[in-house]
Amino acid sequence: MALESAFSISPNPRFFYITPNIQAAIAKTNYVIRTNQGLTTIIGDVGLGKTSLLRLLYNEYDDKPEFNAAFIVNPKQTSETAFLKAICTEFGVPTRRSQRETEYELRNFLIEQAQAERTVVLFIDEAQQLRGPMFEQIRQILNYETDDRKLLNVIMAGQIELRYKLADKSKRALVSRIAVTSNLDALTLGDTLGMINFRCHVANVENPFEPGAVEAIYNYSKGIPREAIKLCAMAVQYGLLNNLKVIPREIVDLAQTDMAYLSEMPVEKTMPNGTMKQTRELTNERRAKV
Repeated sequence: MALESAFSISPNPRFFYITPNIQAAIAKTNYVIRTNQGLTTIIGDVGLGKTSLLRLLYNEYDDKPEFNAAFIVNPKQTSETAFLKAICTEFGVPTRRSQRETEYELRNFLIEQAQAERTVVLFIDEAQQLRGPMFEQIRQILNYETDDRKLLNVIMAGQIELRYKLADKSKRALVSRIAVTSNLDALTLGDTLGMINFRCHVANVENPFEPGAVEAIYNYSKGIPREAIKLCAMAVQYGLLNNLKVIPREIVDLAQTDMAYLSEMPVEKTMPNGTMKQTRELTNERRAKV
């Protein structure tokens, strides 16, 4: 497998590096699901791995016959009825014209699953996009329970905005049902090195980065895994262009400078004539200095 594949930003579960912080979130979520506690949240800033973590958990439970798992990727529904129908659709439950009838179908489905000794789990990604009525819908379906167990477990993962939404007084009844909360943290320097080594190991290649280069990756990315991986990918490309087997800090500096420049650059069609040529010349000049 080529070195470039080690730093693809596509959410391949094989390359998902589990830090102690991520492991704690997995343990908390497993506890909620396996003991039918009902509701848990996973909150973290952009790029910290929420979607990858949720996919990892979903795949784990979706493969087991004693569980029935569904995944809502992006809850952009505009009403609680549409949201409820989306949940039913993911579980293969028939929807009806009215919300009450659809709720009846979902409740019957959950009872049937409990009688078959299956644990039902709903994963919701980008949960910060949920609107007020949808939070209330989640609260209502979490009320479905028998004398000894919840009929549905809900795992909500979202950005920091989710925390602010849940802090609203109108969500107090829902928040009281949260069994545990997991907060995702940025990588430490040690985590960053561990992630790079892990991804290289999965790709069956050697870690090409010098210690100073790893420190630069950590500092530039501020410990955000997605940003660190993007910077690694750019640095690897520059290393290959310069026929380098070992990537020093200077290459990472160059990659970061170009990434910052490109992120601020206007769309090409609106740029003055010659700007793209000047950019290539500037990049070539930087490479020559390295």
